[in-house]
Amino acid sequence: MRILFDLRTFDKLPRTVRLYLAAVVDSFLPAMAPGDEVTVLMAKGGRRPFQQIEQQSVVYLETEHSARSAAGAWELLGVVAQRGVEVYCSADPLMRPPAPVKGRAVKVIFAVEELQHFLGARRFSWGERLRWHFVARPRLLAADALICPSHALAVRLIANAGWGARRRTRVIVNGVHPIFRRYREEEVLAVRRRWLVPRRYVLMVETAGTADCLEVPLRALAQNEEVSSVTCIVVGRKELPAALREVVRACHLEGMVRFLPIDEVPAVDLAALMSGAVALFEPVRETDFRPTIAQALVCGAPVICAAGASNKELFGNAVLRVHPTDPAEWAKAFSAVTLSTALCERLARRAQAQMAERTWTATAKALFAVGRELCAAEAQA
Repeated sequence: MRILFDLRTFDKLPRTVRLYLAAVVDSFLPAMAPGDEVTVLMAKGGRRPFQQIEQQSVVYLETEHSARSAAGAWELLGVVAQRGVEVYCSADPLMRPPAPVKGRAVKVIFAVEELQHFLGARRFSWGERLRWHFVARPRLLAADALICPSHALAVRLIANAGWGARRRTRVIVNGVHPIFRRYREEEVLAVRRRWLVPRRYVLMVETAGTADCLEVPLRALAQNEEVSSVTCIVVGRKELPAALREVVRACHLEGMVRFLPIDEVPAVDLAALMSGAVALFEPVRETDFRPTIAQALVCGAPVICAAGASNKELFGNAVLRVHPTDPAEWAKAFSAVTLSTALCERLARRAQAQMAERTWTATAKALFAVGRELCAAEAQA
């Protein structure tokens, strides 16, 4: 099987999508079978967050033209013809997939990682609405396979894209990078000193669209009796929106909420901070896969998250799921993990069992298996 990973718009994609693509590309070598060939297509001068694999069957190419332009489409067509590509894989629904070459259709796989810009998970502009209806949706419906990290996101995708997406949708659970693990106390201490983080803290990782969800856990911290000894560390933007700053003042949390810039904190430091946290809060209520939950579970941090279909499906009783808009429930759950060592140990055992098989190598193997299945179906036809 000859497969092409299209990373030409890597720099323009949301952070979680970039992490997904980088992890898959880093992990596809063990997923390759004898005779497989991989082409990684990148924009000239684009960012490369992964290590290039020195392997004869893996080729890295750079393109001259914009990926979303007509010239870029012709350039892609030339690469597909030259490399004899059979399967095309992308995580950008605005990308134009390759046209048939010499009467042979290239099988198209779209990895559907983060679609809140299109699926109505937040308010979005008319421009985004038009891009969904006239560009992204038709291209997703034309794909041979759509890869979703959970059944909950698959249901949401089908509801918004139409029943035509149903038979194409496959669920492949995302992995967790090996850098996320339980770190020793001295390793955590070194990272805490580097970022001036106190001994007792809860952790929140802000990603696209999560800022508005931080209000509820912040109010929950204000209800906790031990709030004076626990700091809230938000790894995200350098400061809160004005509305949330007002919440911090109203709840008397000045000095108890600190921000670390997410683009400056290395993944290894984030993993160490997760290992040392009293708990990780994930307040996002959407059905998207939240990678921070999986990472925190592997690092051994108790996780308190919003109750939702995706979190229930993927993490079960390894996390504490609470009502997303009830600060009292968040405060009660936080008190439970701070006061009960037995509860934390029970959650850790469940997390270890849940996350044992969730590796990026397994994700890459499943993705390659879909590609081989598509190629086999075409050969039989």
